[in-house]
Amino acid sequence: MDHEYVRGIQDLEEDRIVDALQKVQFMHPHQSVHSAVDAASQQAGFCSGAGTRALAWLRLKPDSPIGRLRRTEILQLARSIRRFWRQNAAATEPATPPRP
Repeated sequence: MDHEYVRGIQDLEEDRIVDALQKVQFMHPHQSVHSAVDAASQQAGFCSGAGTRALAWLRLKPDSPIGRLRRTEILQLARSIRRFWRQNAAATEPATPPRP
């Protein structure tokens, strides 16, 4: 497996999540973090459950306004969302049968 290719795909997913979060942050800075993550999940296509788990894991207050988050916090949130999303996807995929 080409690890550079996989790394490139992961970076694209993370960039898409960061872009969606930043767009919501810029357009609606007074929106709560939780509803901003939900809006970003619809835009970027990630599981909203991953967003909820990432908020809890980072101990971000879901009621606080998205406009108060710094760039580093947005990046951490995006990385955590991607990680939980991939873990959830891997757990729900059926096991592939061994090749004969």
